[in-house]
Amino acid sequence: MKSKIIISIIVVVVLIGVVQLTAPLVSRVPARTEDVIWKMLVAGRTGNVQQYLDCFSGASLDTLQDTRKQSKDDGAFRDYIRRDVQDIKSMSIINGRQEDPAKAVFEVEMVYADRNEDQTYSLHKTQGTWKIVEISRPVIATQPVRYMDTVVKE
Repeated sequence: MKSKIIISIIVVVVLIGVVQLTAPLVSRVPARTEDVIWKMLVAGRTGNVQQYLDCFSGASLDTLQDTRKQSKDDGAFRDYIRRDVQDIKSMSIINGRQEDPAKAVFEVEMVYADRNEDQTYSLHKTQGTWKIVEISRPVIATQPVRYMDTVVKE
């Protein structure tokens, strides 16, 4: 009886160790400044309104909240943020520069099926958390071949 209890304890300890070793690295890596941009994209894709809004501050947040108020309900606003990101095939955060400890700017390229869009994201650290305060108008580059289309040379 005593040996069964000891074996059970050993098994539990080993399982806890395995879980700790295989836990996502995200929880062990310090947050990066640009993580808020990725968080915004994921929140938009999943339709998580509060998490999406939590990525913004300042005039950008004000504009989004006005859009939310103009929507007939949260479902319509959820659809709006989903539509905004649903066609993105890939995203790259290219160049980042931190102007001071509380301000950073990143060049972001969004890849769509028929075009690429380059934008500048301005971030500000508010109460220890990075927020998006401004997104520039996109510079659009159309692609001669749609994303993932097969190209055959004749």
